[in-house]
Amino acid sequence: MASPRSNTPAPRRVGRPPGPTEHGAASRERILDAAATVFAQLGYDRARMADVIEVSGMTKGSVYFHFESKEALAVAVLTEKHARWIEQVRTRLAAAPPGLPRLEALLPAVLEMHRDDHDAWVISRLSQNLAAVPATRPLAVELTRRWIDDVAELIREAQRIGDITGDTDPDLLATVLVGAFDGVKMTIEVLSDDAATADQRLEASGGVLLTMLRSAVAPR
Repeated sequence: MASPRSNTPAPRRVGRPPGPTEHGAASRERILDAAATVFAQLGYDRARMADVIEVSGMTKGSVYFHFESKEALAVAVLTEKHARWIEQVRTRLAAAPPGLPRLEALLPAVLEMHRDDHDAWVISRLSQNLAAVPATRPLAVELTRRWIDDVAELIREAQRIGDITGDTDPDLLATVLVGAFDGVKMTIEVLSDDAATADQRLEASGGVLLTMLRSAVAPR
């Protein structure tokens, strides 16, 4: 005998769907792009979810469906944009001969990234913002370390080939280079009134940093 039907309605499915859809992935990427722009223009502290909603052109519900808070959005921007930008730099460097030429190609590659995608300016600023929050500090440390490790490996490669002196500490020099570039970016942001001026100053400063790098690794 068939079981009698229950009069109790089936429970409604709540929350997000079990897996991403193509439309959902596109919406999420659109929100991340908008958030990167907002964080780059306003900074993390001044940025509001309302700003991201406005720039993205999406509904409040759509944005909050993907990201429940500004902090969650900042974490996603830093994680995913960082991965994309560092991969672009790695691809550009792979085209240069190994050793000193590849190391010297680093700054032009990073400058090109910032020139082509102005949202790349947000990396160092967001890293500092999230490093100040205990819950997100480990992420900021990990991503900053990833930049330093990449640069340090370029220095080690040049040392193995014999292009540069072997008495330079790769990790220390890489830390100085990454810190110097991020410091220059923040100083330029303070001094510049518009994006074009900031780009020009960053390009000129990159040339100075490259000269300093060559001096630091030159045989004595």
